[in-house]
Amino acid sequence: MKVHPSVKILQAQGLGSRKICENFFWNSEIFCNGKRLDPEIDLLKWGDELKIDGQSYVLKERLYILMNKPAGYETSHKPSRHPSIFNLLPSYMLNRGVQAAGRLDVDTTGLLLLSDDGQFIHKVISGKRGEQHQIEKIYRLTADDVIPDLAVQRLLDGVELDDEEELICASRVERLGPREIRLGITTGKYHQVKRMIAATGNRVVQLHRERVGAYTLPQHLKEGLYMEVDPMLF
Repeated sequence: MKVHPSVKILQAQGLGSRKICENFFWNSEIFCNGKRLDPEIDLLKWGDELKIDGQSYVLKERLYILMNKPAGYETSHKPSRHPSIFNLLPSYMLNRGVQAAGRLDVDTTGLLLLSDDGQFIHKVISGKRGEQHQIEKIYRLTADDVIPDLAVQRLLDGVELDDEEELICASRVERLGPREIRLGITTGKYHQVKRMIAATGNRVVQLHRERVGAYTLPQHLKEGLYMEVDPMLF
Protein backbone atom coordinates (compact mmCIF):
# COMPACT_ATOMS: atom_id res chain seq x y z
CA MET A 1 0.00 0.00 0.00
CA LYS A 2 1.27 3.46 -0.92
CA VAL A 3 2.57 5.45 2.05
CA HIS A 4 0.77 8.72 2.71
CA PRO A 5 3.18 11.65 2.05
CA SER A 6 2.42 13.15 5.46
CA VAL A 7 3.48 9.88 7.09
CA LYS A 8 6.80 10.09 5.24
CA ILE A 9 7.33 13.60 6.62
CA LEU A 10 6.61 12.45 10.17
CA GLN A 11 9.03 9.55 9.76
CA ALA A 12 11.70 11.92 8.41
CA GLN A 13 11.41 13.88 11.67
CA GLY A 14 12.69 10.86 13.57
CA LEU A 15 9.37 10.27 15.33
CA GLY A 16 9.53 6.52 14.80
CA SER A 17 9.06 3.75 12.28
CA ARG A 18 6.60 4.00 9.42
CA LYS A 19 4.10 1.97 11.42
CA ILE A 20 4.40 4.29 14.41
CA CYS A 21 4.10 7.39 12.23
CA GLU A 22 1.06 5.96 10.46
CA ASN A 23 -0.55 5.46 13.85
CA PHE A 24 0.33 9.05 14.80
CA PHE A 25 -1.16 10.45 11.63
CA TRP A 26 -4.37 8.45 11.52
CA ASN A 27 -5.15 7.91 15.19
CA SER A 28 -3.57 10.68 17.26
CA GLU A 29 -4.98 14.10 17.99
CA ILE A 30 -2.81 16.38 15.84
CA PHE A 31 -3.01 20.15 15.70
CA CYS A 32 -1.28 21.74 12.71
CA ASN A 33 -0.54 25.47 12.97
CA GLY A 34 -3.14 25.75 15.70
CA LYS A 35 -5.94 23.88 13.90
CA ARG A 36 -6.94 20.28 14.35
CA LEU A 37 -5.65 18.21 11.44
CA ASP A 38 -8.06 16.18 9.34
CA PRO A 39 -5.98 13.28 7.93
CA GLU A 40 -8.51 12.71 5.18
CA ILE A 41 -8.05 16.24 3.82
CA ASP A 42 -4.93 17.97 5.17
CA LEU A 43 -1.35 17.45 4.01
CA LEU A 44 1.67 18.22 6.18
CA LYS A 45 4.49 20.36 4.79
CA TRP A 46 7.88 21.62 5.92
CA GLY A 47 7.61 24.45 8.40
CA ASP A 48 4.31 23.33 9.88
CA GLU A 49 4.03 23.59 13.65
CA LEU A 50 2.51 20.43 15.08
CA LYS A 51 1.21 19.35 18.42
CA ILE A 52 0.80 15.58 18.68
CA ASP A 53 -0.80 14.31 21.86
CA GLY A 54 0.40 17.47 23.60
CA GLN A 55 4.01 17.32 22.27
CA SER A 56 5.13 20.20 20.03
CA TYR A 57 7.19 19.80 16.84
CA VAL A 58 8.24 21.99 13.93
CA LEU A 59 8.59 20.03 10.67
CA LYS A 60 12.09 20.63 9.34
CA GLU A 61 13.65 19.07 6.28
CA ARG A 62 17.13 19.33 7.83
CA LEU A 63 18.24 19.76 11.42
CA TYR A 64 21.12 22.01 12.56
CA ILE A 65 22.20 21.94 16.20
CA LEU A 66 24.68 24.02 18.18
CA MET A 67 25.80 22.33 21.41
CA ASN A 68 27.93 23.58 24.27
CA LYS A 69 29.96 20.42 24.73
CA PRO A 70 30.95 19.66 28.32
CA ALA A 71 34.22 18.04 29.36
CA GLY A 72 34.20 14.29 29.88
CA TYR A 73 32.13 13.41 26.80
CA GLU A 74 33.28 11.69 23.61
CA THR A 75 32.16 12.95 20.20
CA SER A 76 31.22 9.46 19.05
CA HIS A 77 28.18 7.24 18.63
CA LYS A 78 30.34 4.41 20.00
CA PRO A 79 32.32 5.89 22.90
CA SER A 80 35.14 3.85 24.43
CA ARG A 81 35.65 5.18 27.96
CA HIS A 82 33.34 8.14 28.46
CA PRO A 83 29.68 8.93 27.79
CA SER A 84 28.73 10.12 24.31
CA ILE A 85 27.61 13.67 23.51
CA PHE A 86 24.75 11.99 21.63
CA ASN A 87 23.35 10.92 25.01
CA LEU A 88 22.55 14.60 25.52
CA LEU A 89 20.14 14.67 22.54
CA PRO A 90 16.52 13.46 22.40
CA SER A 91 15.77 10.21 20.60
CA TYR A 92 13.97 11.84 17.66
CA MET A 93 17.18 13.72 16.73
CA LEU A 94 19.20 10.50 16.89
CA ASN A 95 16.58 8.75 14.76
CA ARG A 96 17.17 11.38 12.09
CA GLY A 97 20.81 10.30 11.85
CA VAL A 98 22.33 13.45 13.34
CA GLN A 99 26.14 13.50 13.15
CA ALA A 100 28.78 15.80 14.60
CA ALA A 101 30.54 18.18 12.21
CA GLY A 102 34.02 17.24 13.38
CA ARG A 103 35.13 16.17 16.83
CA LEU A 104 36.17 17.79 20.06
CA ASP A 105 38.45 15.86 22.42
CA VAL A 106 37.04 14.44 25.64
CA ASP A 107 38.60 17.25 27.70
CA THR A 108 37.75 20.02 25.20
CA THR A 109 34.64 22.10 25.78
CA GLY A 110 32.59 24.55 23.75
CA LEU A 111 30.88 24.92 20.42
CA LEU A 112 30.02 21.74 18.54
CA LEU A 113 27.81 21.67 15.45
CA LEU A 114 25.64 18.67 14.57
CA SER A 115 23.31 18.01 11.67
CA ASP A 116 21.61 15.43 9.47
CA ASP A 117 22.71 17.46 6.43
CA GLY A 118 25.75 15.69 4.96
CA GLN A 119 26.80 18.61 2.78
CA PHE A 120 26.75 20.98 5.74
CA ILE A 121 28.85 18.59 7.83
CA HIS A 122 31.39 18.22 5.00
CA LYS A 123 31.79 21.98 4.67
CA VAL A 124 32.35 22.44 8.40
CA ILE A 125 34.90 19.62 8.59
CA SER A 126 36.77 20.65 5.44
CA GLY A 127 36.82 24.28 6.60
CA LYS A 128 35.94 25.58 3.12
CA ARG A 129 33.03 27.62 1.80
CA GLY A 130 34.36 27.71 -1.73
CA GLU A 131 37.56 28.72 -3.45
CA GLN A 132 37.92 32.12 -1.76
CA HIS A 133 36.42 31.56 1.69
CA GLN A 134 37.55 29.52 4.66
CA ILE A 135 35.70 28.67 7.84
CA GLU A 136 37.64 29.94 10.83
CA LYS A 137 37.46 28.15 14.17
CA ILE A 138 38.31 30.15 17.29
CA TYR A 139 39.62 28.57 20.49
CA ARG A 140 40.47 29.94 23.92
CA LEU A 141 43.26 27.99 25.55
CA THR A 142 45.32 27.93 28.70
CA ALA A 143 48.85 26.57 28.48
CA ASP A 144 50.90 24.79 31.12
CA ASP A 145 53.64 27.44 30.96
CA VAL A 146 53.88 31.12 30.05
CA ILE A 147 53.39 31.76 26.33
CA PRO A 148 56.21 34.11 25.22
CA ASP A 149 55.87 36.61 22.38
CA LEU A 150 58.21 34.46 20.31
CA ALA A 151 55.78 31.54 20.55
CA VAL A 152 52.90 33.79 19.49
CA GLN A 153 54.86 34.87 16.42
CA ARG A 154 55.76 31.27 15.60
CA LEU A 155 52.09 30.30 15.68
CA LEU A 156 51.31 33.09 13.23
CA ASP A 157 54.27 32.32 10.95
CA GLY A 158 53.66 28.58 11.04
CA VAL A 159 54.90 25.58 13.01
CA GLU A 160 56.01 22.15 11.87
CA LEU A 161 53.70 19.26 12.70
CA ASP A 162 54.52 15.59 12.19
CA ASP A 163 53.10 14.13 8.97
CA GLU A 164 52.38 17.59 7.54
CA GLU A 165 54.37 18.76 4.52
CA GLU A 166 53.70 22.48 4.99
CA LEU A 167 53.92 24.79 7.98
CA ILE A 168 50.64 25.09 9.87
CA CYS A 169 49.71 28.69 10.68
CA ALA A 170 47.24 30.23 13.09
CA SER A 171 44.81 32.63 11.41
CA ARG A 172 44.98 34.85 14.49
CA VAL A 173 46.44 34.91 18.00
CA GLU A 174 45.18 37.22 20.74
CA ARG A 175 46.90 37.31 24.11
CA LEU A 176 44.49 37.08 27.06
CA GLY A 177 47.00 36.48 29.84
CA PRO A 178 50.51 35.13 30.50
CA ARG A 179 49.36 31.55 29.84
CA GLU A 180 46.12 32.20 27.96
CA ILE A 181 45.48 33.07 24.30
CA ARG A 182 42.64 33.09 21.79
CA LEU A 183 43.76 31.22 18.67
CA GLY A 184 42.14 30.86 15.25
CA ILE A 185 42.65 28.12 12.66
CA THR A 186 41.21 27.50 9.21
CA THR A 187 42.36 23.88 8.83
CA GLY A 188 41.19 20.79 10.66
CA LYS A 189 44.20 18.62 11.38
CA TYR A 190 44.09 15.91 14.02
CA HIS A 191 44.48 17.45 17.51
CA GLN A 192 45.68 20.53 15.66
CA VAL A 193 45.58 23.18 18.39
CA LYS A 194 47.25 20.95 20.97
CA ARG A 195 49.93 19.93 18.48
CA MET A 196 50.58 23.52 17.46
CA ILE A 197 51.13 24.55 21.08
CA ALA A 198 53.31 21.48 21.65
CA ALA A 199 55.43 22.55 18.65
CA THR A 200 56.28 25.75 20.54
CA GLY A 201 57.50 23.73 23.53
CA ASN A 202 54.38 24.17 25.64
CA ARG A 203 51.27 22.13 26.50
CA VAL A 204 47.54 22.87 26.45
CA VAL A 205 45.86 22.28 29.82
CA GLN A 206 42.46 23.76 28.97
CA LEU A 207 40.81 24.16 25.56
CA HIS A 208 37.47 25.75 24.75
CA ARG A 209 36.00 26.42 21.30
CA GLU A 210 34.18 29.75 21.05
CA ARG A 211 33.32 30.07 17.38
CA VAL A 212 33.00 28.17 14.09
CA GLY A 213 32.47 30.31 11.02
CA ALA A 214 29.36 32.42 11.51
CA TYR A 215 28.41 30.58 14.71
CA THR A 216 29.41 31.98 18.12
CA LEU A 217 28.71 30.08 21.32
CA PRO A 218 25.99 32.00 23.19
CA GLN A 219 26.98 32.97 26.73
CA HIS A 220 23.59 31.85 28.04
CA LEU A 221 23.95 28.30 26.67
CA LYS A 222 25.14 26.17 29.58
CA GLU A 223 27.44 23.18 29.16
CA GLY A 224 25.58 20.09 28.01
CA LEU A 225 22.73 22.07 26.46
CA TYR A 226 21.98 22.68 22.79
CA MET A 227 19.87 24.85 20.51
CA GLU A 228 18.63 24.61 16.94
CA VAL A 229 20.19 27.08 14.48
CA ASP A 230 20.00 28.00 10.80
CA PRO A 231 22.61 26.78 8.26
CA MET A 232 24.63 30.01 8.05
CA LEU A 233 27.87 28.61 6.65
CA PHE A 234 26.69 28.58 3.04
